[in-house]
Parts: sequence; C-alpha cells; structure tokens
Amino acid sequence: MGRFSGKVVAVTGGASGIGEATVRRFVEDGAGVAFADRDAERGKAVAVDLASQGAAVHFVEADLGEEGEAARFIEAAAERFGRLDVLVNNAGIRKYQTVTEASKESWDEMLAVNLLSYALCARAAIPRIAAAGGGAVVNVASIRSIVAGPRCVQYDTTKAAVLGLTRSMARDHALEGVRVNAVGPGPIFTPFHERRAETLGKTRDAYVEEFGAETMLKRPGRARDVANGIAFLASEEAAFITGTCLFIDGGQSVI
Repeated sequence: MGRFSGKVVAVTGGASGIGEATVRRFVEDGAGVAFADRDAERGKAVAVDLASQGAAVHFVEADLGEEGEAARFIEAAAERFGRLDVLVNNAGIRKYQTVTEASKESWDEMLAVNLLSYALCARAAIPRIAAAGGGAVVNVASIRSIVAGPRCVQYDTTKAAVLGLTRSMARDHALEGVRVNAVGPGPIFTPFHERRAETLGKTRDAYVEEFGAETMLKRPGRARDVANGIAFLASEEAAFITGTCLFIDGGQSVI
C-alpha cells in the first residue's frame, strides 16, 4: 500500500520533464493519476506505458490556459476516478526575451500557460478537493521566482506571481482543508535542457557543468528530485505546512 493509495491526483503539463516524473512518482505511491498536456503524442505514450504496468492513469489533451479546457480536465479527472485529492499545477513554457523584445502576444501566451492555467485549474479543483475531505494543491514555481535570470523576463515574472498565487490561495482555502504550497526548482536537467544545449551548440557534459555551477552541490538536479518534493507537500507528512515554497535548487537560493 502506497501513501497515496485511494487518492486521486491531477497533474498539469504531465507529458514530460518534471510533470512526467511527478505522474510516475504518484503512481508508484498508489494514486490514481489524471494528467494533461498540449503534447498529445507524448502524453498518450506516457499513459500507455504506465497502464501497461498496471497503473491507474488517464491522459487528457488540453490547453489549460483556456477556461473551458481547464474545467474540462479537472472534471475528467474527477469523473474518471470518482474524487480528487491533489492538484499539481506544473504546466509551463519559457521564452528567452527581454522586456524590449517581448510582444504582447508573447506575454499573453506566457501568462496563460504559466499563471492563468494554475488559477483556472485551482478554481475547478479546490471545491472537489474540499468535498473529498481536504487535500493539497502544489504549484510549480522556480528559483526564478526570487532570482532573476538573463533574458527571461516573462518566465521570471510569471514564476514570481505563482508564489503570490500560492500564498493567497493558502489563506483563502485553509479552513476548507485545502493546503496550498509551491516547489521552487533550481537548475533541473530535463529534456528541455537537452534541446537547449543543442540549440546553443554545446555538448551535454559542458552544458550540465555550466548549468549546475551556481549551486552549492555544483550539479543540476533531476526531475525526480522535484517530484519527490511535490509528493512530500501533497502528503500527510506535510499536514501542517501551507502557504510556503520548498526550494529544490541545490542551495542556489541561499548563495
């Protein structure tokens, strides 16, 4: 019996990277997991793989920055498994632009995916979580919520806003039995960074060394490290923790 046996978890952006690692982490601990992503091909592949191992999973292709799509995903999760206990808001995109380079259309897309989708999914999920007897929302913020990176103005702005959203929702819904926290990943090496290294013309080893240089541990983390933190905050082990952010960054945030 896993610590999430009988529980149902909804994960956004669950087809790859931190989201996929989170889906797999909750499945290992016995949860039924619904996950959404815009990448239908990858999402379906992950769902088929996990189902072949006996996992209770359900994939929904959705653009969660759209109000109807967010509500449809949460409704599908609750209908498929009969309840909802945990929401993990993880969907995110990044653009490398300064404020003078970023267009309104670019801002609109970043805000929709990285911030509005979190609020829309939470709006649909929190009443269901409360009705199930209480549970948790975990938002994926970033080290960039508190430390600015070069040419990441939209990403940094949205991730800082995620911390404000987390604190506000925690305050508003505590008495409904819904705890709301965030994780703040630092340099986490994911498939996104594999592609980023190729774009920059760097070898994988050179990119990894540079990517983790600002941490105390002098290396980047893994998506699994973040998934472990998310699972902790969603669990009863974190029953007296709400409105805060757990930084999973190899110590980068305190250097």
